[in-house]
Amino acid sequence: MKPAHFSLEGAIRPNVIALPKFITSTSDEIQARRKILLDANENSLGTCLESLAVMNNNGDTSSLLGPAPAGAPPLNRYPSASQAKLKGLIVNSKKEWGITEKMVCLGTGAADIIDLIIRVTCRPGQDAILITPPTFGLYMFRAALNGAQSISCPLDASFKLQPNEIEKTLDGNSNVKLIFLASPGNPTGTLIPLQDIQALLDHPGFKGYVVVDEAYIDYANYPDKATALNLFSEYANLIVIQTFSKGPGLAGLRLGIAFAHPETIRMLEKVQVPYCIPTTTSILAQAGLSPDGLQSQRLLVQKIIANREALVRVLTGTTMADLGVGKPLGAGEANFILLPILKHASSVPDSSRAGMVCDKLEEDHNIAVRYVAMMPHCEGCLRITVGTEEENRKLVDGLKKVLSEI
Repeated sequence: MKPAHFSLEGAIRPNVIALPKFITSTSDEIQARRKILLDANENSLGTCLESLAVMNNNGDTSSLLGPAPAGAPPLNRYPSASQAKLKGLIVNSKKEWGITEKMVCLGTGAADIIDLIIRVTCRPGQDAILITPPTFGLYMFRAALNGAQSISCPLDASFKLQPNEIEKTLDGNSNVKLIFLASPGNPTGTLIPLQDIQALLDHPGFKGYVVVDEAYIDYANYPDKATALNLFSEYANLIVIQTFSKGPGLAGLRLGIAFAHPETIRMLEKVQVPYCIPTTTSILAQAGLSPDGLQSQRLLVQKIIANREALVRVLTGTTMADLGVGKPLGAGEANFILLPILKHASSVPDSSRAGMVCDKLEEDHNIAVRYVAMMPHCEGCLRITVGTEEENRKLVDGLKKVLSEI
């Protein structure tokens, strides 16, 4: 029973009521009936901690579940508010870019960081973000939830940024506080050249931040050269987001990082809830940042890149082409492939057929991939996470079977 004077419509922000729930692909119900998960861009090979346990314990992973490491704080106490030890290890891993502890803000996943940046900068009903579709849908979703407008300036047909068009858009929309750029992009797998990012940072008509989301940077061909961390020595209006979810394979920890100049970090941390990084998350992340953990991560990334290249070779072969599989789109510098499904005996993308392939892979083969054909320049496309060698083999077999039937 609710009191007569209460109504949900009167208590909740109208835009929250109107907004649909942001659906992920990892609910318990979905996990229970899917065997091969190639739709959420997790690290399919596992985590750097599992590999570390194998190296240290001859295959015995029980150490991850046993007593807390010596010196770890007890779980009946609140976690460290400053996370100085964890930040110190992050800084040590980024020392070539001159990052300091005061340039690091931690959140419960990159999604939390994205939301935090919008909440700190955008006044509900007044300010806006600029996005470059096709891109990560959470930017627009969290903007809407926070009462901010989203203004689109799409990538071109080759998934390249259009700085001149963005600058024109900025000149006509002085309320834009944030430009969200994903590099490598999702679902494009394409890097944004640093000079294009610099052009927006330098644009005199833009008073806000350029936010570069580098969730997939570990899978780039030359990540150290491609990262926007290289620009921090020149620009105070830059925020770079990275995550433990992809390269390290620690999506379950929910740990994201914002790198920015100290003044910006102070504003972000002012708005955060207290003690937002759990003790257990911090301890496991520190293990992942140990020398052995970092080496394990490098080996995982190398293996995924090798699996990606092998999968692309198969998907671009004559057999798959005859069944209506197009050449993967984008630069492919991520842990997924953007794959067009074509009309029979044609080079024309077929979104309807792609939808059927997506459904049939799940229904008949327990393989989950992501349908993205509704996005600009992605007609007929599926986004497929690179799996293990066995998962990739089953994917190819499933595609051959499904495509021969529809």
